[in-house]
Amino acid sequence: MLLGHLPTHPHAAPVEVHLPRSRFPVAISFESSDTWSIAERFGEQLVSHGRLAYRAGAFVVRTAAGTTRYGHSWQAAVTAHLLRRG
Repeated sequence: MLLGHLPTHPHAAPVEVHLPRSRFPVAISFESSDTWSIAERFGEQLVSHGRLAYRAGAFVVRTAAGTTRYGHSWQAAVTAHLLRRG
């Protein structure tokens, strides 16, 4: 399980997420009061993997492929999204 809190203001440091099956860490950065960017970190370069948002009581991940609703836990949403994308 991922631990920690999401960044809550523009100057907050990104949260770095490490999953056993992922070769590179993922940075979650503040965008607005209910939206965060998800980006995989390749050294100094960040590659976008969508947006995490809190809508209607649940976390969703929006990508170019569409929006997936995950539930009440941002940790579960990010984990499921990263494992789903392969």
